[in-house]
Amino acid sequence: MWMNLYGFTHNSLGMHFWELPALLAGVITLVELVVHSHKQKKREKQFDEDREERLKTIQQETTGNPAASR
Repeated sequence: MWMNLYGFTHNSLGMHFWELPALLAGVITLVELVVHSHKQKKREKQFDEDREERLKTIQQETTGNPAASR
């Protein structure tokens, strides 16, 4: 079975036997990187919005104005 796979990849596809798993691992890693970056940007945006809201609340409490966002 392994020899048939080796023969197919080496002779038909023109690549070495180990290049298919390496290519698959590379594609999976690239997809994970893209998904992680997208989710991280969402988390950072949500964090900034929460931080701004908290800072606004703290500023209103220190100046004595009633906090409207509670």
